[in-house]
Amino acid sequence: MYSQKDMDQINGRIRGNLLVLGPVMAVLLAGYIYALKAGVQWLAMVIGPLMFVAACYGFLAWLWPNLRYKRFLNDMAQGLTRELEGTVLDIAEVPELQDGAMVLTVRLRPAEDPNRGGEAAHTSALAERLRLEQPAADGSDGDVRILYLNASKREGFPGPGARVSLLCSGRHIRQVNAA
Repeated sequence: MYSQKDMDQINGRIRGNLLVLGPVMAVLLAGYIYALKAGVQWLAMVIGPLMFVAACYGFLAWLWPNLRYKRFLNDMAQGLTRELEGTVLDIAEVPELQDGAMVLTVRLRPAEDPNRGGEAAHTSALAERLRLEQPAADGSDGDVRILYLNASKREGFPGPGARVSLLCSGRHIRQVNAA
């Protein structure tokens, strides 16, 4: 799902943001220095806050989201992964921001693990855990896993009811294969 093209696109956006922000800041800084040297206080008092606002806006609105998404892509490419098999229960329609990426929540029912002692043992352990409102001893979420799918990668992802094999980095889906 993720490729070098994604990294190239985000690097291009960051470069474009810097190409716009750099000259704007240089012009404002030159104007501020001129106002200080020429002794034009009103101009320095206008340009100083304007320069601060432009720097904050440029960084927080343009650069920071792109830098977070780049860090997310690096984590997806180089982070630890795990394989998870199961059935897709549903996929959210409204994206939300999670770890620097707009994602859709995917609910997945994991396939039964043959090492867990069968469906009956699993069902009784689940019922006992729910009755006591305690987490499972094996650290699992129970019968449903919540995963995140990058909203820009929605096309081609199997719909509800499909059996899938997922490669995940944390809770984010890195790669999907039909099971």
